[in-house]
Amino acid sequence: MIKKTIFVMSIAFCFFAGKTQAQDAAPKDTMTYYRRQIDTLDKQLINLLGERMEAARIIGTYKMDHHIGVVQSARFEKVLSAAIRQGKTRYLSEEFVRALYNDIHKESIRQEEQLKAERKQAKKK
Repeated sequence: MIKKTIFVMSIAFCFFAGKTQAQDAAPKDTMTYYRRQIDTLDKQLINLLGERMEAARIIGTYKMDHHIGVVQSARFEKVLSAAIRQGKTRYLSEEFVRALYNDIHKESIRQEEQLKAERKQAKKK
């Protein structure tokens, strides 16, 4: 009887220990999966921001050629409002979207100003 009880307890212990290990492994695998997904999305975000800045540089060149000011406040407000609306559908706070777009706008302006400086420098040569 004791041997049978020990045997049953051993099987039960192995079953529960195995289940606990499987449960411990699942969150780790899930976390690994989502961390990889975040890494991929972060790379895509940087690539998209790079593409956006490339478009901003092209627009900057157009503005210089047509004597248009760097900052177009009405356009920025329109873009920002649309981003805030879209962000809300993805559960992003208005404050976050506003801060993100202000930083993106600052970088766009910096890049346009850099283009101006490079063009001015090239004319001097």
